[in-house]
Amino acid sequence: MVADILSQQIPIILNALFLAAVLFLLGTGLSIIYGMLNFLNLAHAAFLMLGAYVASTVVSQTVGIIGGSVGEVVLFAAFMVGMIVVVPAIVSAVGLGMEQVMFKPLYGLEDDYQLLATFGVILMMEDGMKFIWGGLPVSATEPSNILGSIDIVGSTYPVWPIFAIALTAVIAGVLYYFFEETRLGKITLAMAEDDEIVGVTGINTRRVHLQVYVIGIALAALGGALYLPNASVTTGMALQFVILAFAVLVIGGLGSLKGAIAASLLIGFMRAFSSYYVPQLELAIVFLLMAAVMLIKPTGMFGDIEV
Repeated sequence: MVADILSQQIPIILNALFLAAVLFLLGTGLSIIYGMLNFLNLAHAAFLMLGAYVASTVVSQTVGIIGGSVGEVVLFAAFMVGMIVVVPAIVSAVGLGMEQVMFKPLYGLEDDYQLLATFGVILMMEDGMKFIWGGLPVSATEPSNILGSIDIVGSTYPVWPIFAIALTAVIAGVLYYFFEETRLGKITLAMAEDDEIVGVTGINTRRVHLQVYVIGIALAALGGALYLPNASVTTGMALQFVILAFAVLVIGGLGSLKGAIAASLLIGFMRAFSSYYVPQLELAIVFLLMAAVMLIKPTGMFGDIEV
């Protein structure tokens, strides 16, 4: 009896942690960009989708170039280099160009103008990705296939989500160290409080803005790359994730790393268990949680800025 319950619940818990990992990478990037630039960029979710699409191309090209000539260990290492380094670099370059052309003119405007404008950018980016990769679902399961599956209390579960969860935990630790211990991280936190005062000290605040913006885009792209081997990417995925990303901000608190972690875990577990037990209320439960947090603490669980 106990084994049956565990075989049913453990995969749900792992699915919850995997979704939380992806949401953390997406929500943290959005949160630090808002904290630095006071810029609510809904199009940030489209960079996760772009990361997934670019990852599919990187994986397929890697298989085509070296797939038959090396062993699985070397092939998996090549996949990781492509997904962890190449994909974020490509998407960050695209995001940097869009920042110069589309986003920079929006800085300083009211939040509602930023939300409307960046929502339009989502639709433009989705059409662009549909033009490049087509309208059919795209998948790349080769990295997951190499890792295979494990037996958990009589239930078979793929190793890839567990790998993605562990990698995201490492990234969370690196981010914490970055903000607490490094010079750029401390400057970032100071600029989130008052960038004009920081600028008076002679620090090039625009350059710091761009560095943090690129980190945020790279995190979203990595989230898309890690999501892909366990699922397929389709047009419209950005709209689904933008809702969840906004929920991470509202629940966790704008500009808070701890809030992004806590909110991602909450949403991940609520989505995973509700999709299994009450799939009709899967998204409604997230909105109910958002509403409850805003009523009790409008700044979010760990935020200082009212949403």
